[in-house]
Amino acid sequence: MQSNPQLKDVRFRILGPLEGWDGDRRLRLGGFVNERVLVMLLLEAGQVVPASRLIWAVWDQRPPATALQQIRKAVADLRQRVPGGRHMIATEPPGYRAMVADGQVDLKLFDTRVRTARRAHEEGRVDEAVTHLRAGLDLWRGPILAGTGGPVIEAAAAGWEERRIAATERSFDLRLARGEAGELVSELREVISTNPLRENLRGQLMLALHRSGRRGEAVEEYARLRTLLSEELGIEPSPRLSELHTAILRGSLALEARVPVASAERALPRTLPHDLADFTGRQKEIEQLIAAVSADTGRAGPHVLVIDGMGGSGKTALAVRVAHLLADEYPGGQLYLDLRGFTPGAESLSTQEALGTLLEVLGIPQENSVAHEPHARIPLWRDATADRPFILILDNVADAAQIRPLLLSCAGSLVIITSRTRLAELDGTTGLTLDLLGDEEAIGLLGRILGTERVTAEPRAALELVGLCGNLPLALRIAGARLRKRPHWPLSHLADRLRDGTRTLAELQCGDVSVASVLRTSYEAIPPEHQSGFRTLSHHPGDDLDITAAAAFLGTEPHRAEETMELLLDVHLLQQHTFGRYSFHHLIRSLAHTLPALHPSLISS
Repeated sequence: MQSNPQLKDVRFRILGPLEGWDGDRRLRLGGFVNERVLVMLLLEAGQVVPASRLIWAVWDQRPPATALQQIRKAVADLRQRVPGGRHMIATEPPGYRAMVADGQVDLKLFDTRVRTARRAHEEGRVDEAVTHLRAGLDLWRGPILAGTGGPVIEAAAAGWEERRIAATERSFDLRLARGEAGELVSELREVISTNPLRENLRGQLMLALHRSGRRGEAVEEYARLRTLLSEELGIEPSPRLSELHTAILRGSLALEARVPVASAERALPRTLPHDLADFTGRQKEIEQLIAAVSADTGRAGPHVLVIDGMGGSGKTALAVRVAHLLADEYPGGQLYLDLRGFTPGAESLSTQEALGTLLEVLGIPQENSVAHEPHARIPLWRDATADRPFILILDNVADAAQIRPLLLSCAGSLVIITSRTRLAELDGTTGLTLDLLGDEEAIGLLGRILGTERVTAEPRAALELVGLCGNLPLALRIAGARLRKRPHWPLSHLADRLRDGTRTLAELQCGDVSVASVLRTSYEAIPPEHQSGFRTLSHHPGDDLDITAAAAFLGTEPHRAEETMELLLDVHLLQQHTFGRYSFHHLIRSLAHTLPALHPSLISS
């Protein structure tokens, strides 16, 4: 973020007790409400922090009735106390944004030092990397806000604390590699005293002792850790540490110092799926998404695009097309991960499983002693992606909680998310709800699959086929695949088969891909009581209905009917083309008519 001339001499220190300075003059920042509000804004500098999150940060689960007013008062007070404060804290619904340069906050300075050290190491400048790491670590005077920030700030600070430890371990690794040993022992013991279960640190201490001719003490350190792990966690040291212990006992020459030089030419991850050769249409949506990325080049954090839509509407194909079009602008690499949120017959990935997979792609195997620890994966992932811009596609997402820790932190990176559900709770995103294909685009897709001559030979049948497939890309692709397998079938023949509403979904299947199985996963993701409402509403005789009609049809109160309707709308099991009116896509209605009723005990549970 560019420096604000109104704040040129203002700086903040949050790595320890909170301090604000204007040149050589220390600022009086106010009481604990002001402090927590300011720290929360600085922790997420450049991002909009909702007022509700600030309330939680100050009072946790017991906010007073006047909490919002007190937050507003604290912001107004901080604007008065900090020179240029009105320019520093911007009001942006639904909250506030801290506009500060990286050099004005010690947390950001630490991050810059770590990223610079990583680049220096990759280019073989080990001494320079160590200098930057030690300078960054020297900024820490204790836990963020001296550990007095309460649960919300402590949770936000946990990732930074993990990055601090990771940077400490990297510094010791490089210093050991360049030949230091005995001089590291006391420093390592000090860090271990506050992180006694950290195996990497203990291994570094063992290596430093061994290289200092204190092999007996190195073996004692292993025994000490083994006892501690057994008593505290009931586990044994990792295979990696056990191998180090064995090598020390044998006096292995392989333990002598060697300076590792990271390759600047290491292969970049490129795991995007192939772009569909017959991708058709969606030009308006492509231009809209690319424009959203191009319009905000000075953004402090990553660009996050969220594409939601009905199952089979082509969200993944669109995300992959956009990623390929923009790939050259992201030299860090291109990553793709299917979260399996709505995959037939498969369980969705947990956040930890997703992190493990992404770290593997970046060359950090889960056998790595840090990556093996679930709590360490989030900061390790953020650290590994912090200093170069990536494209990351998070496909088939179940909900916001599943992927919130996976979002990249590097300014200039791009995250593209696809989901059946509207992920409105993700802050700072650009959303696009993907509609069905228009008739012209749908016929164009059939032409790309079957050949233009075959489609133009039966224009009326082609248009009817599009309608019977509900303009749904997946249904059109399956229909096209079936016709391609039967080159002698006229399009009208398949249209005749689809016209029988009791057989439509059975016809829209090819191999192991079917419209019914894809749509069913949306239904299975909603609570049983809403599944019951979905099946009941599908028998409503009208083309659409409002809340009053839905309540009468369901035999319930209007507010309960609205709750069901809105949830079905959020997962695209209902459509809404006009405010207050809801309707079924005819393929979804067909699915609902095939579903068995749930046992009453499942609905009430």
